Amino acid sequence: MLWFSSDWHLGHSNIAGPKVSKWPSGYRNFETVKEMDETIINTMNKYLQYGDTLYFLGDFCLSPQHRKGYRSRILVETIHFIKGNHDKHIERYAGEGEGKLYKPTFSSIQNVVKITNEGTTIFMSHYGHRVWPHSHRGCIHLYGHSHSNLPDLGKSMDVGVDNAYKLFGEWRPFNFDEIVALMSKKELYLPDHHGHRDGDN
Repeated sequence: MLWFSSDWHLGHSNIAGPKVSKWPSGYRNFETVKEMDETIINTMNKYLQYGDTLYFLGDFCLSPQHRKGYRSRILVETIHFIKGNHDKHIERYAGEGEGKLYKPTFSSIQNVVKITNEGTTIFMSHYGHRVWPHSHRGCIHLYGHSHSNLPDLGKSMDVGVDNAYKLFGEWRPFNFDEIVALMSKKELYLPDHHGHRDGDN
């Protein structure tokens, strides 16, 4: 099964909720950062199976020293990581000491990813795009960063946990079939001549 998620912000007190945030109000409403971390990780593991693949669209955790520990608790083996603005510390390999076997923390780390699965093409970025490759031909765009505050354009969608909570009432990932079903209800976004003339790429 293919899964998609983003913006967990593990260990990030300012996003956990107003009781622990230095901001006027936190994005979420947890009592503590630990409660947020445990809820997100446990809910993810309720859905993700070891043999599944997760595309993670950025902003994993706040502190570099906790990255390896958080990753070790996510049960799925394959995570393709798309870097967000809080991910400067993300590296592919986890391991310490010269001569030791370095185990990949993430299966790949990129800025954008484009895949085709079962005839459906998906373009992924941490940031929401106004246009994206082949958007006029039905290519789906998945993004994060905006915490369910950005209006979708055409066949695009925020797959962050805040949007999942808004739609499903759980801090959970989206699976491929759910994405396809949701996008089937949306019209193409055609801001210019693309899609209006035969032979356009």
